[in-house]
Amino acid sequence: MPRVNPPVPEDASADPCDGPGQVEPYTDLKDRGKQATLRGEFREAMVFYTRARQLAHSDGPPERIDEADLNVAMVLIQMGEARKGEEGLREILLRTRDQRIGVAAAYNLASSLRKQGRFERAMTYAQRALERTAGLDAVDCRAMIHNLIGNLHLGQTYLEEALAEYRKALALRESQEGDTRYSRAIVLENLGYCLLLQQRLDEGAERIQEALALAREVEDRRCQAECLQDMCYGLLLQDRYDEAIREGEAALELAAEAGYDDIEENCHYLLGELGSRTDDAERRDRHFQQLQSLHPELPFLRDFLCAVDVTQIITLKR
Repeated sequence: MPRVNPPVPEDASADPCDGPGQVEPYTDLKDRGKQATLRGEFREAMVFYTRARQLAHSDGPPERIDEADLNVAMVLIQMGEARKGEEGLREILLRTRDQRIGVAAAYNLASSLRKQGRFERAMTYAQRALERTAGLDAVDCRAMIHNLIGNLHLGQTYLEEALAEYRKALALRESQEGDTRYSRAIVLENLGYCLLLQQRLDEGAERIQEALALAREVEDRRCQAECLQDMCYGLLLQDRYDEAIREGEAALELAAEAGYDDIEENCHYLLGELGSRTDDAERRDRHFQQLQSLHPELPFLRDFLCAVDVTQIITLKR
């Protein structure tokens, strides 16, 4: 059943700080992988990053090999393969003498462990990532880590603590020079969802709308889908059912196209509940039956969902 965390997903970057330039064609593949990641096209990103890793392992220095492995791990985590993405990260963290690679390894370990629900262990690695930014000119790294720590607090329902971390992350992003729309959209979406959980519905919706506008500007499909599902949830809490259905169906369509399985599943929960509340048995049964098919290990899931208020059990961040 649903947690994210995203999802909230966090900033999608295996190496959150800019490292030294590399020669072609490795750099070209890495950059194309990064751009695909920023668009939320994780399957495409995996193709580029996998090819870059093959080049790195064939003739690259150790730092490049570690960087390439971290990029692949990051995409695996984003695609929901947290355990597979975790493989090899501890070894990189133990052996590297490069502070930036160490930050990335600890950050990705924390992200993977969060996705697995191992919050205390994940917090240990998140703190290690933060400690490794000491002495680095790395505002972007610290912003990402505070966002991740916010997600960890959110996963344990420490809402005030999560909100404080998201605000730290947003303040750091706003202090940066250059275009930070991509990163600010991610933090704003997390912050908005946290406010919804606190029943601060108007304030939360405002933040989510800000995030959605930025995500559309930079064409980040993953963040757009998260914002749309959040808006569906917020409107559902306000009994604005027609609007909630519209946003939920838009989120579901985008998630299905892009392969965001966690968001797709969340939308089935939300739209099934909306079917129940609007006495639309066809909508309710269609979405709850889809969830039943996804969870054959829970043979009475559909009947259970028909009997409960789904908003009391669902969490959108995994």
